[in-house]
Amino acid sequence: MTASDLPEVIHSELIHRTPVFDVVGARLRFPDGREVDRAVVEHPGAVAIVALDAQGRWLLVTQYRHPARQRLLEIPAGTLEPSEDPDATAHRELREEIGYAAGALERIGGAWMAPGFTSEYIHYYIATDLRHDPLDGDEDEDLSEPIPMTLDELLQAIDRGEIEDAKTLVAVTLFQRHARRSGLIDT
Repeated sequence: MTASDLPEVIHSELIHRTPVFDVVGARLRFPDGREVDRAVVEHPGAVAIVALDAQGRWLLVTQYRHPARQRLLEIPAGTLEPSEDPDATAHRELREEIGYAAGALERIGGAWMAPGFTSEYIHYYIATDLRHDPLDGDEDEDLSEPIPMTLDELLQAIDRGEIEDAKTLVAVTLFQRHARRSGLIDT
């Protein structure tokens, strides 16, 4: 794919601003001359962390997610601050969400969460060598204490429909692929 295959942005304007994201309207012209309107939720990006305790268990949390109208079981995650490096965000979010600092942090991939309407890109990490070192969390979050789960327990929870959070589902795939390449697991 070349730049000539991409549509030209004819016009772009801010529709709505929030503390976390902006909604931007755009008019695009495709190479064949068609023009279309798009609305995009411009998001600064985020991190999601597979936090592994000393026994190799994943540390998850439940959090109320208003669009889903329920508490979701998910891995720790959070939004990048302006100009913040994703590694720094991952370290901060671990401390805020589960109360642990990572002795080792390794990026294992990334994913566009819903590219049909948002620019949100999530950087995925594995955090190990955890030590208790909490930071105060965000006022607007309602997080549980960390819930340890083995990978098998987590996969069973997915099968039962107890984990439906997209970032956590993506994390399982990235983790398993990383673990296979690293020789940590063989299936």
